[in-house]
Amino acid sequence: MALKKLSELYFSQSALAIFNKCRRRFRYRYLDRLYWPAEWGMDDQIKEDLEKGRLFHLLAERYYSNNLGTALLKENQVLQAWLNRLKKFCPVDESIISGEQELRYHNNDIKFLAKYDLLKYNDNTKGFIIYDWKTDKKSLFNKDLKKSMQSRFYLYLFVKAGSKYFGDEYNAEKMPSLIYWNPRFPAEEIKIKYSRSNFEKDREFFNDLINEIKREKEFPLTDNLNICRYCEYRPVCRGKRQEGQELFDEDLDLNLDWESVEEMEF
Repeated sequence: MALKKLSELYFSQSALAIFNKCRRRFRYRYLDRLYWPAEWGMDDQIKEDLEKGRLFHLLAERYYSNNLGTALLKENQVLQAWLNRLKKFCPVDESIISGEQELRYHNNDIKFLAKYDLLKYNDNTKGFIIYDWKTDKKSLFNKDLKKSMQSRFYLYLFVKAGSKYFGDEYNAEKMPSLIYWNPRFPAEEIKIKYSRSNFEKDREFFNDLINEIKREKEFPLTDNLNICRYCEYRPVCRGKRQEGQELFDEDLDLNLDWESVEEMEF
């Protein structure tokens, strides 16, 4: 049963990160579909912060699609301040390609999917720029973003699918770059440049990882009990309550409908 489901599964960066942390958690979430909303079990402050993050992503999407409106801003000074910072950091101009761009890639038995917060094209350097918005309370400088699964996956997938998809309209001579930004820390910015060497390493890495997932039969528990502490399946696996909540991109996006994501086969 698991193998049949795996053959139908499109892998996101979150799914791959979960598999690397705990294979049993991957099975519960993506194969057994034992899933419940991320808000369950959260305290009110975390729920409030999560909702702010969702609304900010929605506002950013509307801003870059020239459909902003004012409904979400009338009584929320925090969101208004965040949006003002975004406008200053990355104003609308002719380099904008799209906000909330969804991509799905399918080649033989490898299937990937991702959603990019913002895509731009630099006409001077002939390269694409990927933007990803963070809204949590942790400084970008306190995260290992350059080596993260998200960074590697987003850049790799865009070279495989996005650059080809936009290739007829944009001349991409340079490899893409990825910029992280958080409206809580407007002066901070993490930029990751990509290279052909990075791409070749990531191609081997992701191909091997997908093959490893497809060969897995048992999906064992992780031996790292610190990971278990923040897992929603801790009551099932360990018989103990979850101590906190670890969120993933799929949890943060209420509007993400993977059935409607545009698919590109190569």
